[in-house]
Amino acid sequence: MLVDMDGPLAGFDNEVLARMAVRLGHIPLLETRNNFYISDDYPEHAQLVRALSDEQGFFESLPVEEGALEGWEQLLDLGYHPRICSSPISTNPYSAAEKLRWLERHFVPKFGKYVVDEAIITKQKHLFDGIALIDDRPEIVQADEASWQHVIYDKEYNRHVDGMRTVTWRDPTLPDTLEAAKELYVPRAA
Repeated sequence: MLVDMDGPLAGFDNEVLARMAVRLGHIPLLETRNNFYISDDYPEHAQLVRALSDEQGFFESLPVEEGALEGWEQLLDLGYHPRICSSPISTNPYSAAEKLRWLERHFVPKFGKYVVDEAIITKQKHLFDGIALIDDRPEIVQADEASWQHVIYDKEYNRHVDGMRTVTWRDPTLPDTLEAAKELYVPRAA
C-alpha cells in the first residue's frame, strides 16, 4: 500500500495559501481550487506562488491533514503495510530531506521509524509495487505500467477524474475501495 504525502497527509495547499495571505496579500485568494498545481490557479502570479513552495523549510512546516494519522492507523488496522511514496519538487532542493524530517516529527512517534526507513521519494511512482497508491494527483504518469490501482484522494481539483476514490480518511467506503484495488492487484515481477 503506497500513500502520497502532499495532499493526503500533509497540507501543502494550506501552507501555500497561508504564506500567500501573509506575503502576497495583494493577490486575492480563490474560493475554489481548479488545478493540481496551485500556481496554475494564479496564472498572472504563478512564479510568485511557486516560489513559496521552493523555500527552505517549506515542507517541514506543512500541517498534518485532518484525519491523516487516523487514516494511517486505519490502513494498519485493515492489515495493510502502508509506505510513503511521494514526489520531490524539482525546484526545491530541500524537499526530499524535509519530507523525511516531517515524517520523523509527525508519524514516527506514533507508528515507528519504519515510516521513514521505508519511505519512497521519487517521481517514478509506477516503478514501486503495491495494491494501491492513495494520491491526490488527478493523473499519474505511467500509472498504466504500475501494479497498484490509483485511489484518488479527493480534492476540488481532481473531481473531474473518474476512478477509485476516497473522499477523506474517514470515508466509510475506504475499506471497500481498497478491497476492490486488492482484487485487481498483480504483483510486479521480481
